[in-house]
Amino acid sequence: MSVKSDFEDIAMTHLDAVYRAGFALCGQRDVAGDLVQTTYLKAFQKFGSFQQGTNCKAWLMRILRNTWIDQLRRRKFTDNQVSLDGDVEDPAGTESQTVWSDAEDLIDNFSDETVIEALKSLPDQQRFTLYLIDVEGLSQEEVAGITDVAVGTVKSRTSRARMALKKNLTDYARDMGLLGRET
Repeated sequence: MSVKSDFEDIAMTHLDAVYRAGFALCGQRDVAGDLVQTTYLKAFQKFGSFQQGTNCKAWLMRILRNTWIDQLRRRKFTDNQVSLDGDVEDPAGTESQTVWSDAEDLIDNFSDETVIEALKSLPDQQRFTLYLIDVEGLSQEEVAGITDVAVGTVKSRTSRARMALKKNLTDYARDMGLLGRET
């Protein structure tokens, strides 16, 4: 088999999962699409270093995360440059908000606005870690490799995210009849 054929058979099967993770990172469809395209280009270029038999999804997620970080760094550098010709705008009036993925399969499962708001309220690192663990089903060790942190950090981020969701959604779950009145 050729490298292209191997890449298609192994890596392309994870395209939807990588897109959902990209959307969970950036919150915008067009940006997620560009991020995934760049991720797959890098993955194809580096496919010779991929060890067949290992978790390709985790390998792609790591490339995705690193690509996103690179883009954020570049954006931060270019956003800090001020044009000498134009007016200087006050960035304090602009509000940045991270959005949970609205890919169709996730929205079907998380279509309730209260749940979506609770997910959006999580810090980015906790939300992405929880996404990789609970939605993509990756192991804590794989997520540690993707996010470049210790397994203990993955465990605490996951635990904190779940506790925050529980705290934010307990009353709502009770009102919906999903919990007993005495919880």
